[in-house]
Amino acid sequence: MPRPSLFAVVSVFLVTLCLAAFAQIHWNWIGVQTAPVATLPGLEMQRVDGGSYNLTILVPDSFGRKYYSKPARIDAPFYISRHEITIDQWDRCVAAGGCDNPARRRSYQTGDHPVTLVSWFDAYRFTQWLSETTGETYRLPTEEEWAYAAFTGADVTRDTIDDLILDRQMIQAANMSPFRKTEVVGANGQNDWSIADTTGSVWEWTLTCWFSSDEENRRPRTIAQLSNPELCPNRIVQGDERAHVPFFVDKVYAGGCGTGSPVDHIGFRVVREAGMLERLL
Repeated sequence: MPRPSLFAVVSVFLVTLCLAAFAQIHWNWIGVQTAPVATLPGLEMQRVDGGSYNLTILVPDSFGRKYYSKPARIDAPFYISRHEITIDQWDRCVAAGGCDNPARRRSYQTGDHPVTLVSWFDAYRFTQWLSETTGETYRLPTEEEWAYAAFTGADVTRDTIDDLILDRQMIQAANMSPFRKTEVVGANGQNDWSIADTTGSVWEWTLTCWFSSDEENRRPRTIAQLSNPELCPNRIVQGDERAHVPFFVDKVYAGGCGTGSPVDHIGFRVVREAGMLERLL
């Protein structure tokens, strides 16, 4: 019996790969930001393709603002939730036994408001539950992933940061209060990649650690290392500004243990890692 030609073998492999790809409803074509994919009721995940950009970071110190920039590279595509996790979504985790305590609501909040008053470890537990429930890998975004998605792959410059700080100060002055209420998810608009609410009154936990040493902060770490809750006592929150907050703290709007300007509210959004075949498309 004659052996199949190399062309035939390659053709069969490619056809099999294509069929597998089309069987997954949340795969996207290369470079195209397509419609969000629902995975948990109300949770929409948006694909973000890899790329490189420059990330400027504000580090407040006793002498004022200090900035430093670094090249950042996103090597693989990932999926990020279009909105912050809501109160209703959090309470699903509680009802299933994956999260300990029901969401703490303020009098004006509904189930469609982002869940706040959650610590980093609370958010970590939610991602663990979601991973176990869906069979897929969910986690918090790294600071680099968060900024890449929030600013649609553009460089984050000193001007970018200063403009966000000025906008926040103007809102506070107009409201005659440093404290801002939360709004239902989506109320703060979305960027060109359909990712919403990256600015507003809710700042978001990331996977990234903060250390008291600049050398340690600049040391590269893998996702697996950052996913270890025991790696560091402080994690980065991102939003209108940047702060580092102890992993057990769930509110710092009165100053707390945050750095820089006080954080209004702390919430989070999630990332789903792309599967092996998803990365090929």
